[in-house]
Amino acid sequence: MIEPATSVPRGAAGPAHAGPREAESLRERTRRAVQSELIDAAQELFARRGYEAVTVEEIAEAVGISRRSFFRYFGGKEALVLGKYDRQGELFAALLAQRPAAEPPWTALRRMFDGVVEYISDPALAARAADLDRVIQGSETLRAGYLERMERSQRLIVAELARREREREREVATIRDGAGKADSADKADGAGMADGAEALGLASVVAAAFAAMSTARRMAQEAGLPLGEALDIAMRAVAAIGADRTEA
Repeated sequence: MIEPATSVPRGAAGPAHAGPREAESLRERTRRAVQSELIDAAQELFARRGYEAVTVEEIAEAVGISRRSFFRYFGGKEALVLGKYDRQGELFAALLAQRPAAEPPWTALRRMFDGVVEYISDPALAARAADLDRVIQGSETLRAGYLERMERSQRLIVAELARREREREREVATIRDGAGKADSADKADGAGMADGAEALGLASVVAAAFAAMSTARRMAQEAGLPLGEALDIAMRAVAAIGADRTEA
């Protein structure tokens, strides 16, 4: 499984005196605290009895709230487990968009995973992620939901890579031939978006990056390596194979 990226840097803090906005933040923190309690209780129940056998009522009861209150925090069991993956694609795409424009796509994808590496490098969070992985793998419904969200995430990342490539082409055209050529590149954007070969190539690159991350996560502990180092090795290996085939 790929843990979602985070869009909020650690250590970020709001103003000391924010009036109504501070109250809103307090409400949001309370909401997150209850959601965290529900997730913890649910994971414990799922580990003991399996995802399918546990009811919403039992999860709510475990934290002392009603079934009706549960639905103020989650739309159901699947949302409780997979909800954090719903915005994964947007977060990854936003992180990718922040990378330097001249950075090669493969390098930008590696840096896009920095938040995942940081998350998994925390032993407590890594254990939590492993528990969640087991819950998802143990349910056909959750596996299907997770894969659907992963596919959606990868499509958004492909779209951002395509945007970056077009932007880079415009910059090259501007430097080489002046604004007139850049305008022509702008007009060609629509055709570029419809280029099936380009879309296929970018989708393959993104899928390979995610496969490298999954393999690194699975094998890092066995190899006695930090996840970041294992991911670097995995992605270099994929890049080397691609280079060999290109030269051939």
